[in-house]
Amino acid sequence: IRQNVMIEVVILKTGEDMKKLILLGITAFLCACSNASREKIEMTEKDAHLLIQVEHQAYADKLNDLWNRSYPKQKDALHFVVQPYYFTQDIKQDIIWTNDIDATFLKDKLMEIKEVSYTYDVPDSLQREELSDYYTPVIGEGLVFCYRKDLLEKNKLSEEDLVSFEQMAESHVRYYHNHMGEYVYPFFAKLLPKETIPFTNLFPKEQTIKQLKAYKEINAKLDMPDDLIQQKDFYNGDDYLCGLLSTKFQYENRSAYQNGNLHFMAMPSWQEETIAPPFTTFGFAVTKECKYPNTARQFLAMVRSKKGIQALLDTNMKVPLLCSEDVKDFYIYDHAKKELIEAVNTTQLYNLSIIEENPGITMEMLINQSDFTSILQNYICSKDSAAKVYKELVKNLRTWSIGK
Repeated sequence: IRQNVMIEVVILKTGEDMKKLILLGITAFLCACSNASREKIEMTEKDAHLLIQVEHQAYADKLNDLWNRSYPKQKDALHFVVQPYYFTQDIKQDIIWTNDIDATFLKDKLMEIKEVSYTYDVPDSLQREELSDYYTPVIGEGLVFCYRKDLLEKNKLSEEDLVSFEQMAESHVRYYHNHMGEYVYPFFAKLLPKETIPFTNLFPKEQTIKQLKAYKEINAKLDMPDDLIQQKDFYNGDDYLCGLLSTKFQYENRSAYQNGNLHFMAMPSWQEETIAPPFTTFGFAVTKECKYPNTARQFLAMVRSKKGIQALLDTNMKVPLLCSEDVKDFYIYDHAKKELIEAVNTTQLYNLSIIEENPGITMEMLINQSDFTSILQNYICSKDSAAKVYKELVKNLRTWSIGK
Protein backbone atom coordinates (compact mmCIF):
# COMPACT_ATOMS: atom_id res chain seq x y z
CA ILE A 1 0.00 0.00 0.00
CA ARG A 2 1.56 3.29 -1.11
CA GLN A 3 0.99 6.39 1.01
CA ASN A 4 1.45 9.89 -0.50
CA VAL A 5 2.74 12.29 2.13
CA MET A 6 3.03 16.03 1.36
CA ILE A 7 5.76 17.82 3.31
CA GLU A 8 5.71 21.63 3.40
CA VAL A 9 9.21 23.15 3.12
CA VAL A 10 9.88 25.90 5.66
CA ILE A 11 12.85 28.10 6.50
CA LEU A 12 14.48 26.73 9.63
CA LYS A 13 15.59 29.50 11.97
CA THR A 14 16.93 27.41 14.82
CA GLY A 15 18.11 23.91 15.67
CA GLU A 16 14.89 23.51 17.70
CA ASP A 17 12.82 24.07 14.54
CA MET A 18 14.77 21.28 12.87
CA LYS A 19 14.04 18.91 15.77
CA LYS A 20 10.32 19.70 15.56
CA LEU A 21 10.21 19.09 11.82
CA ILE A 22 12.03 15.76 12.19
CA LEU A 23 9.60 14.65 14.89
CA LEU A 24 6.64 15.65 12.72
CA GLY A 25 8.09 13.68 9.83
CA ILE A 26 8.62 10.57 11.95
CA THR A 27 5.08 10.83 13.34
CA ALA A 28 3.62 11.13 9.85
CA PHE A 29 5.61 8.13 8.67
CA LEU A 30 4.60 5.95 11.64
CA CYS A 31 0.93 6.89 11.23
CA ALA A 32 1.11 6.04 7.53
CA CYS A 33 2.67 2.64 8.31
CA SER A 34 0.15 1.95 11.08
CA ASN A 35 -2.80 2.84 8.84
CA ALA A 36 -1.41 0.74 6.00
CA SER A 37 -0.97 -2.27 8.30
CA ARG A 38 -4.47 -1.84 9.73
CA GLU A 39 -6.01 -1.56 6.27
CA LYS A 40 -4.18 -4.70 5.13
CA ILE A 41 -5.51 -6.74 8.06
CA GLU A 42 -9.05 -5.38 7.75
CA MET A 43 -9.31 -6.11 4.03
CA THR A 44 -11.11 -9.37 4.69
CA GLU A 45 -12.28 -11.60 1.90
CA LYS A 46 -15.83 -11.30 0.61
CA ASP A 47 -18.21 -14.07 1.76
CA ALA A 48 -15.53 -15.60 3.98
CA HIS A 49 -16.33 -18.95 5.59
CA LEU A 50 -14.07 -20.27 8.35
CA LEU A 51 -14.38 -23.72 9.89
CA ILE A 52 -12.88 -23.51 13.38
CA GLN A 53 -12.13 -26.30 15.84
CA VAL A 54 -12.65 -25.76 19.60
CA GLU A 55 -13.07 -28.02 22.62
CA HIS A 56 -16.01 -26.40 24.40
CA GLN A 57 -19.42 -25.34 23.12
CA ALA A 58 -19.71 -22.44 25.58
CA TYR A 59 -16.46 -20.93 24.28
CA ALA A 60 -17.59 -21.40 20.67
CA ASP A 61 -20.87 -19.61 21.44
CA LYS A 62 -19.05 -16.71 23.12
CA LEU A 63 -16.63 -16.27 20.21
CA ASN A 64 -19.39 -16.50 17.62
CA ASP A 65 -21.49 -13.90 19.42
CA LEU A 66 -18.48 -11.60 19.87
CA TRP A 67 -17.59 -11.88 16.18
CA ASN A 68 -21.11 -11.12 14.97
CA ARG A 69 -21.32 -8.06 17.22
CA SER A 70 -17.82 -6.84 16.32
CA TYR A 71 -18.08 -7.46 12.57
CA PRO A 72 -21.76 -7.25 11.58
CA LYS A 73 -20.84 -7.03 7.86
CA GLN A 74 -19.15 -10.41 8.19
CA LYS A 75 -21.87 -11.96 10.29
CA ASP A 76 -22.01 -15.76 10.26
CA ALA A 77 -18.52 -16.12 8.77
CA LEU A 78 -17.46 -18.38 11.62
CA HIS A 79 -18.54 -22.01 11.84
CA PHE A 80 -17.35 -24.07 14.81
CA VAL A 81 -16.59 -27.77 15.17
CA VAL A 82 -16.76 -28.70 18.87
CA GLN A 83 -14.85 -31.85 19.83
CA PRO A 84 -12.37 -33.09 22.48
CA TYR A 85 -8.78 -32.39 21.53
CA TYR A 86 -6.55 -35.14 20.17
CA PHE A 87 -3.48 -35.04 17.96
CA THR A 88 -4.09 -35.79 14.30
CA GLN A 89 -2.47 -34.92 10.99
CA ASP A 90 -5.78 -35.43 9.16
CA ILE A 91 -6.86 -31.78 9.31
CA LYS A 92 -10.22 -30.71 7.92
CA GLN A 93 -10.66 -27.26 9.51
CA ASP A 94 -9.38 -23.83 8.44
CA ILE A 95 -8.34 -23.03 12.00
CA ILE A 96 -7.42 -25.85 14.36
CA TRP A 97 -7.20 -26.07 18.14
CA THR A 98 -3.82 -27.46 19.14
CA ASN A 99 -1.05 -27.12 21.72
CA ASP A 100 2.53 -25.85 21.63
CA ILE A 101 4.00 -29.37 21.53
CA ASP A 102 1.82 -30.78 18.75
CA ALA A 103 2.03 -27.56 16.72
CA THR A 104 5.76 -28.12 16.28
CA PHE A 105 5.02 -31.47 14.59
CA LEU A 106 2.27 -29.90 12.44
CA LYS A 107 4.24 -26.83 11.35
CA ASP A 108 4.53 -27.96 7.71
CA LYS A 109 0.71 -28.02 7.54
CA LEU A 110 0.24 -24.55 9.06
CA MET A 111 0.04 -21.18 7.35
CA GLU A 112 2.51 -18.48 8.35
CA ILE A 113 0.36 -15.65 9.67
CA LYS A 114 2.12 -12.33 10.26
CA GLU A 115 1.03 -8.76 10.95
CA VAL A 116 -1.55 -9.65 13.58
CA SER A 117 -1.75 -6.95 16.23
CA TYR A 118 -2.61 -8.58 19.56
CA THR A 119 -4.07 -6.40 22.30
CA TYR A 120 -2.63 -8.65 25.02
CA ASP A 121 0.63 -10.55 24.72
CA VAL A 122 1.34 -14.06 25.97
CA PRO A 123 4.00 -14.18 28.74
CA ASP A 124 7.45 -14.61 27.19
CA SER A 125 8.16 -17.82 29.13
CA LEU A 126 5.11 -19.48 27.52
CA GLN A 127 5.88 -18.69 23.87
CA ARG A 128 7.88 -20.81 21.45
CA GLU A 129 9.83 -18.51 19.18
CA GLU A 130 9.72 -20.95 16.27
CA LEU A 131 5.90 -20.92 16.40
CA SER A 132 5.39 -17.15 16.78
CA ASP A 133 3.92 -16.75 13.26
CA TYR A 134 2.11 -20.10 13.19
CA TYR A 135 0.34 -20.50 16.51
CA THR A 136 -1.67 -18.25 18.86
CA PRO A 137 -1.77 -19.54 22.47
CA VAL A 138 -4.77 -18.60 24.60
CA ILE A 139 -4.90 -20.97 27.59
CA GLY A 140 -2.66 -23.45 29.37
CA GLU A 141 -2.65 -26.48 31.62
CA GLY A 142 -0.02 -28.17 33.72
CA LEU A 143 1.55 -27.87 37.15
CA VAL A 144 1.60 -24.84 39.41
CA PHE A 145 2.88 -24.41 42.97
CA CYS A 146 0.18 -24.07 45.63
CA TYR A 147 0.01 -23.86 49.40
CA ARG A 148 -2.59 -24.00 52.16
CA LYS A 149 -2.91 -20.68 53.97
CA ASP A 150 -4.60 -22.19 57.03
CA LEU A 151 -1.80 -24.75 57.49
CA LEU A 152 0.81 -22.04 56.94
CA GLU A 153 -0.72 -19.99 59.75
CA LYS A 154 -1.24 -23.04 61.98
CA ASN A 155 2.50 -23.77 61.77
CA LYS A 156 3.29 -20.08 62.42
CA LEU A 157 4.96 -19.72 59.03
CA SER A 158 4.73 -17.20 56.18
CA GLU A 159 5.23 -17.13 52.41
CA GLU A 160 8.89 -16.29 53.05
CA ASP A 161 9.31 -19.83 54.35
CA LEU A 162 8.26 -21.11 50.90
CA VAL A 163 10.75 -19.10 48.84
CA SER A 164 13.31 -21.91 48.53
CA PHE A 165 13.43 -25.67 49.08
CA GLU A 166 16.33 -25.16 51.46
CA GLN A 167 14.22 -22.78 53.57
CA MET A 168 11.28 -25.21 53.51
CA ALA A 169 13.56 -27.98 54.79
CA GLU A 170 14.78 -25.70 57.58
CA SER A 171 11.18 -24.81 58.52
CA HIS A 172 10.06 -28.47 58.31
CA VAL A 173 7.47 -27.76 55.63
CA ARG A 174 5.65 -30.83 54.25
CA TYR A 175 5.92 -30.70 50.46
CA TYR A 176 3.88 -33.10 48.32
CA HIS A 177 5.86 -34.82 45.57
CA ASN A 178 5.45 -37.90 43.44
CA HIS A 179 7.64 -39.58 40.87
CA MET A 180 5.71 -38.98 37.68
CA GLY A 181 7.71 -37.23 34.98
CA GLU A 182 6.10 -33.81 35.17
CA TYR A 183 6.73 -33.56 38.93
CA VAL A 184 10.38 -34.58 38.58
CA TYR A 185 10.98 -32.41 35.51
CA PRO A 186 11.75 -29.09 37.31
CA PHE A 187 14.61 -30.68 39.27
CA PHE A 188 16.46 -31.86 36.13
CA ALA A 189 15.38 -29.40 33.42
CA LYS A 190 18.61 -27.40 33.61
CA LEU A 191 20.57 -30.48 32.45
CA LEU A 192 18.62 -30.69 29.18
CA PRO A 193 20.20 -29.24 26.01
CA LYS A 194 18.72 -26.26 24.17
CA GLU A 195 19.52 -27.64 20.72
CA THR A 196 19.84 -30.91 18.81
CA ILE A 197 22.75 -32.94 20.17
CA PRO A 198 24.18 -36.46 19.81
CA PHE A 199 23.27 -38.84 22.62
CA THR A 200 26.88 -38.95 23.91
CA ASN A 201 26.59 -35.25 24.81
CA LEU A 202 23.38 -35.73 26.75
CA PHE A 203 23.53 -35.69 30.58
CA PRO A 204 27.17 -34.67 31.20
CA LYS A 205 28.60 -37.05 33.80
CA GLU A 206 29.88 -34.65 36.45
CA GLN A 207 26.83 -32.36 36.36
CA THR A 208 24.34 -35.24 36.33
CA ILE A 209 25.95 -37.06 39.27
CA LYS A 210 25.92 -33.79 41.23
CA GLN A 211 22.23 -33.29 40.43
CA LEU A 212 21.35 -36.87 41.38
CA LYS A 213 22.99 -36.41 44.79
CA ALA A 214 21.20 -33.08 45.35
CA TYR A 215 17.84 -34.58 44.39
CA LYS A 216 18.28 -37.48 46.82
CA GLU A 217 19.29 -35.05 49.54
CA ILE A 218 16.26 -32.78 49.11
CA ASN A 219 13.98 -35.85 49.08
CA ALA A 220 15.38 -36.88 52.46
CA LYS A 221 15.31 -33.42 54.01
CA LEU A 222 11.71 -32.75 52.99
CA ASP A 223 10.57 -36.32 53.62
CA MET A 224 9.00 -36.44 50.16
CA PRO A 225 6.46 -39.28 49.92
CA ASP A 226 7.28 -42.51 48.15
CA ASP A 227 4.16 -42.03 46.04
CA LEU A 228 3.96 -43.88 42.73
CA ILE A 229 0.36 -42.85 42.12
CA GLN A 230 -0.55 -39.20 41.73
CA GLN A 231 -2.79 -37.84 44.49
CA LYS A 232 -4.87 -35.40 42.45
CA ASP A 233 -6.11 -33.50 45.49
CA PHE A 234 -3.29 -33.79 48.04
CA TYR A 235 -3.98 -30.13 48.92
CA ASN A 236 -7.44 -30.97 50.23
CA GLY A 237 -6.14 -32.89 53.27
CA ASP A 238 -3.99 -31.75 56.15
CA ASP A 239 -0.89 -33.88 55.42
CA TYR A 240 0.86 -31.46 53.04
CA LEU A 241 1.24 -27.73 53.35
CA CYS A 242 2.27 -27.23 49.72
CA GLY A 243 3.12 -28.93 46.43
CA LEU A 244 2.53 -28.87 42.69
CA LEU A 245 -1.13 -28.88 41.71
CA SER A 246 -2.22 -30.07 38.26
CA THR A 247 -4.70 -27.72 36.62
CA LYS A 248 -5.89 -30.64 34.47
CA PHE A 249 -8.10 -31.76 37.35
CA GLN A 250 -11.08 -30.09 39.00
CA TYR A 251 -9.47 -28.26 41.89
CA GLU A 252 -12.17 -25.53 41.89
CA ASN A 253 -14.82 -27.73 43.53
CA ARG A 254 -12.61 -28.96 46.37
CA SER A 255 -13.21 -27.50 49.84
CA ALA A 256 -9.66 -26.15 50.24
CA TYR A 257 -10.23 -23.93 47.19
CA GLN A 258 -13.81 -22.98 47.90
CA ASN A 259 -13.13 -21.90 51.48
CA GLY A 260 -10.29 -19.62 50.36
CA ASN A 261 -7.40 -21.57 51.87
CA LEU A 262 -5.72 -22.61 48.60
CA HIS A 263 -3.23 -20.08 47.23
CA PHE A 264 -0.77 -19.98 44.32
CA MET A 265 2.73 -18.59 43.82
CA ALA A 266 6.02 -19.23 42.03
CA MET A 267 7.72 -22.57 42.69
CA PRO A 268 10.45 -22.33 45.36
CA SER A 269 14.04 -21.93 44.16
CA TRP A 270 16.59 -24.73 44.57
CA GLN A 271 20.38 -24.59 44.72
CA GLU A 272 20.06 -20.80 44.48
CA GLU A 273 18.43 -21.12 41.06
CA THR A 274 14.91 -20.48 39.83
CA ILE A 275 13.10 -23.67 38.90
CA ALA A 276 9.70 -23.93 37.29
CA PRO A 277 7.03 -26.59 36.80
CA PRO A 278 6.12 -27.56 33.21
CA PHE A 279 3.10 -26.08 31.46
CA THR A 280 1.50 -26.73 28.06
CA THR A 281 -0.32 -24.02 26.14
CA PHE A 282 -3.37 -24.47 23.90
CA GLY A 283 -4.61 -22.19 21.16
CA PHE A 284 -5.32 -21.67 17.47
CA ALA A 285 -3.36 -22.24 14.25
CA VAL A 286 -4.41 -21.55 10.65
CA THR A 287 -3.94 -24.37 8.16
CA LYS A 288 -2.38 -23.96 4.71
CA GLU A 289 -5.69 -24.96 3.11
CA CYS A 290 -7.48 -21.90 4.55
CA LYS A 291 -8.84 -19.74 1.70
CA TYR A 292 -9.48 -16.67 3.85
CA PRO A 293 -6.18 -15.72 5.59
CA ASN A 294 -7.17 -12.08 6.21
CA THR A 295 -10.39 -13.10 7.96
CA ALA A 296 -8.36 -15.63 9.93
CA ARG A 297 -6.04 -12.80 11.04
CA GLN A 298 -9.05 -10.88 12.28
CA PHE A 299 -10.23 -13.91 14.25
CA LEU A 300 -6.81 -14.42 15.86
CA ALA A 301 -6.65 -10.76 16.86
CA MET A 302 -10.12 -11.08 18.38
CA VAL A 303 -9.31 -14.07 20.60
CA ARG A 304 -6.47 -12.12 22.25
CA SER A 305 -8.46 -8.88 22.51
CA LYS A 306 -9.92 -7.71 25.83
CA LYS A 307 -13.37 -9.11 25.00
CA GLY A 308 -11.88 -12.31 23.61
CA ILE A 309 -9.94 -13.04 26.79
CA GLN A 310 -12.90 -12.09 28.95
CA ALA A 311 -14.84 -14.75 27.02
CA LEU A 312 -12.28 -17.31 28.24
CA LEU A 313 -12.70 -16.12 31.81
CA ASP A 314 -16.51 -16.13 31.57
CA THR A 315 -16.54 -19.74 30.36
CA ASN A 316 -13.98 -20.81 33.01
CA MET A 317 -11.62 -22.24 30.38
CA LYS A 318 -8.63 -23.69 32.24
CA VAL A 319 -6.09 -20.87 32.76
CA PRO A 320 -6.07 -17.88 30.35
CA LEU A 321 -2.56 -16.77 29.42
CA LEU A 322 -2.02 -13.20 30.59
CA CYS A 323 0.99 -11.15 31.62
CA SER A 324 0.85 -10.27 35.31
CA GLU A 325 0.50 -6.55 34.65
CA ASP A 326 -2.59 -7.17 32.46
CA VAL A 327 -4.63 -9.16 35.01
CA LYS A 328 -6.09 -5.95 36.46
CA ASP A 329 -7.81 -5.17 33.13
CA PHE A 330 -10.28 -8.04 33.50
CA TYR A 331 -13.25 -8.88 35.64
CA ILE A 332 -12.13 -11.81 37.80
CA TYR A 333 -14.22 -12.12 40.95
CA ASP A 334 -12.11 -14.98 42.32
CA HIS A 335 -8.86 -13.73 43.92
CA ALA A 336 -7.31 -17.22 43.83
CA LYS A 337 -7.87 -17.25 40.05
CA LYS A 338 -5.83 -14.05 39.77
CA GLU A 339 -3.05 -15.66 41.80
CA LEU A 340 -3.21 -18.74 39.59
CA ILE A 341 -2.89 -16.72 36.36
CA GLU A 342 0.14 -14.88 37.76
CA ALA A 343 1.71 -18.10 39.07
CA VAL A 344 1.38 -19.63 35.59
CA ASN A 345 3.70 -16.85 34.36
CA THR A 346 6.46 -18.48 36.43
CA THR A 347 6.09 -21.91 34.78
CA GLN A 348 8.04 -23.19 31.77
CA LEU A 349 7.31 -24.90 28.48
CA TYR A 350 8.70 -28.39 27.94
CA ASN A 351 12.11 -28.69 26.31
CA LEU A 352 11.54 -30.08 22.80
CA SER A 353 15.18 -30.38 21.73
CA ILE A 354 15.89 -33.69 20.02
CA ILE A 355 18.54 -36.38 19.96
CA GLU A 356 20.59 -36.34 16.75
CA GLU A 357 20.42 -40.11 16.23
CA ASN A 358 16.63 -40.17 16.59
CA PRO A 359 14.80 -36.91 15.69
CA GLY A 360 11.51 -38.49 16.78
CA ILE A 361 12.58 -38.31 20.43
CA THR A 362 12.29 -35.00 22.30
CA MET A 363 13.60 -34.15 25.75
CA GLU A 364 9.99 -34.03 26.97
CA MET A 365 9.49 -37.64 25.85
CA LEU A 366 12.78 -38.69 27.42
CA ILE A 367 11.65 -37.51 30.86
CA ASN A 368 7.97 -38.48 30.68
CA GLN A 369 7.95 -41.71 28.70
CA SER A 370 11.24 -43.51 29.41
CA ASP A 371 12.38 -45.27 32.61
CA PHE A 372 14.01 -42.06 33.81
CA THR A 373 11.70 -41.53 36.80
CA SER A 374 11.66 -45.23 37.76
CA ILE A 375 15.45 -45.26 37.97
CA LEU A 376 15.35 -42.10 40.09
CA GLN A 377 12.76 -43.65 42.40
CA ASN A 378 14.87 -46.75 42.91
CA TYR A 379 17.92 -44.57 43.56
CA ILE A 380 16.43 -42.47 46.38
CA CYS A 381 15.17 -45.64 48.07
CA SER A 382 18.48 -47.54 47.78
CA LYS A 383 22.06 -47.25 49.02
CA ASP A 384 23.50 -47.23 45.51
CA SER A 385 26.00 -44.49 44.69
CA ALA A 386 25.08 -41.68 42.32
CA ALA A 387 27.92 -42.79 40.01
CA LYS A 388 26.47 -46.29 39.71
CA VAL A 389 22.97 -44.94 39.07
CA TYR A 390 24.35 -42.56 36.45
CA LYS A 391 25.74 -45.51 34.46
CA GLU A 392 22.43 -47.33 34.70
CA LEU A 393 20.53 -44.23 33.65
CA VAL A 394 22.66 -43.53 30.59
CA LYS A 395 22.57 -47.17 29.47
CA ASN A 396 18.80 -47.39 29.86
CA LEU A 397 18.08 -44.08 28.09
CA ARG A 398 20.45 -44.95 25.23
CA THR A 399 18.60 -48.23 24.61
CA TRP A 400 15.19 -46.55 24.97
CA SER A 401 15.91 -43.62 22.67
CA ILE A 402 18.27 -44.90 19.96
CA GLY A 403 18.15 -48.65 20.47
CA LYS A 404 21.82 -49.34 21.10
